[in-house]
Amino acid sequence: MTAQGASCVERWDAAHARFLALDDRVRAVITWIDASRERAETLDRLAAGGDSAGSLHGLLVGLKDNIETAGVRTTAGARFLADNVPAKDAHCVTLAVGEGAVVVAKLNMAELAWGATTQNATYGACRNPWDLDLIPGGSSGGSGAALAARFCEASLGTDTGASVRVPAALNGVVGLRPTFGAISNRGVVPVAFTQDAVGPMAPNAGDVARLTEAVVGYDPADPYSLEGMVVAPTALIGEPLTGLRVGVPESFFFDDLDPAIAGSIDDLLAWLRRQGAELVPVGDFGQADAFEHWTRIVQCEGAEVHKERLRAHPEDFSPDVLARISAGLEVPATELARSLDWRQRYRHRLDGILGGLDVILTPVVPIDVPAAEGYDSRAQTQLLGRITYPWALHAGPTLSLPIGFHARSGLPVSAALTAARWDESRLFQVATAYQAATDWHEQLPPLLSTVKEMS
Repeated sequence: MTAQGASCVERWDAAHARFLALDDRVRAVITWIDASRERAETLDRLAAGGDSAGSLHGLLVGLKDNIETAGVRTTAGARFLADNVPAKDAHCVTLAVGEGAVVVAKLNMAELAWGATTQNATYGACRNPWDLDLIPGGSSGGSGAALAARFCEASLGTDTGASVRVPAALNGVVGLRPTFGAISNRGVVPVAFTQDAVGPMAPNAGDVARLTEAVVGYDPADPYSLEGMVVAPTALIGEPLTGLRVGVPESFFFDDLDPAIAGSIDDLLAWLRRQGAELVPVGDFGQADAFEHWTRIVQCEGAEVHKERLRAHPEDFSPDVLARISAGLEVPATELARSLDWRQRYRHRLDGILGGLDVILTPVVPIDVPAAEGYDSRAQTQLLGRITYPWALHAGPTLSLPIGFHARSGLPVSAALTAARWDESRLFQVATAYQAATDWHEQLPPLLSTVKEMS
């Protein structure tokens, strides 16, 4: 993208030039933070003196616009939050900035993070930089599209059901749903308190690992924050994959899979075998029922978050989002109790399976990237998330890793790597080894060739 060793200001200027040239078509950004260039200048002066601000020194980071930023508006993609300017940064932003990150933009998203298409009626329908007629996924669609368009070098999204992993897959970048509770949600506009997770994203798995390591940490002010990260996310980078036990499910995840995506997954499995990994079949663990229980839990918790506004000002929501969230008001308490119990038992089963494996490998989405025009947001969301919901109910981490391009459409294809809770390091061991041997993540959308500074 830029010359090796380019300064932070030079990289900021290049990213800003791409934003100015392309975002009227991509619409990945809600607010560009012009003042962040001053921070880039400060970091360059620091580096010139032989000092560093931390492990993320000069990394240009975009934030999904439901992550609060002091003095910069945070809309959560909702019309009624258009003028919301928080007084404080979210906890994860404080940690990232403390390690030297430069926050350059607040990024487009599905309204209130409900939906997998990011066709936001208020802040613009975000499009996929690989093909502007297609969706970028969601709800962190802007976080994925901004990375594909190289408006930033890393981003933070949020993932409640699929909202980091789907846009990462559709935009050809790496995206992590971390162990639940590993990254504090304090200062993040919630969807569902017991399912929300802040998720680091970047084209390069090593950058995702560094960003994850910077923002993981127990937050006593967040009642859902947990301690448990013993092995640092970057600890196993560079370690060989010999003897790695890779689980491959025998049912559900590969059902009705696009043949071109299946071919890319087969190529990845063959590569893992050549590295000395052992492929282990995994039987059914209840994954087909995940969507029912995930939907019930998230709708009920979402309705609780917004119940006062739903009743007093339903006009504040788009019809699509109003219908989704309102459905939670009608769920019987006994049915919610059944789903909460199911989730706990499901996690217990998965803990047992992952106790004998290092990772489980599955596709991220079962279909090619959908078109934006004529979309049915609810139907697309359910289809795109069909094989991500089982991992959303898992308490441990799942990583979306780009593994090539669709044989017919030429659009990005990704695989999901899932590990036991607190075992992010294993995912990054595999992902960085794969990216060291391939260059899928370095390829750029043709759209970027239209920007003069890219030549």
